[in-house]
Amino acid sequence: MLASEEWKRGRRFSTALTVVLAKGEDHYVSETKNVSDTGLCLLPMVLFPVGTQVHLVFGRPPDLPPLSAQGIVRWSEGGKGVGVQFTSMSLDDQQALLRFVQAQPRREQA
Repeated sequence: MLASEEWKRGRRFSTALTVVLAKGEDHYVSETKNVSDTGLCLLPMVLFPVGTQVHLVFGRPPDLPPLSAQGIVRWSEGGKGVGVQFTSMSLDDQQALLRFVQAQPRREQA
């Protein structure tokens, strides 16, 4: 994964993916605002503080198989969402996400 300052530079595109997010024993379902190969922006009902570590499961079969990742909240702002940087993901999941992101039309960048 990329260093914390570099993660913001990932090519983002707007998309609504359903994400199951786990923080400890609590589970939440949210939608994405945008996605990149280094992280995503969520539109959750509950805002998580910066520094919160989360587990994410998301995808959109058949274009994007279900992926699993660990992440950390890098920013959180009411009305705008929560930015999560991926901190750990299997190599297969990383490659699938990168293929998915690279296949998106440039006009969809967010």
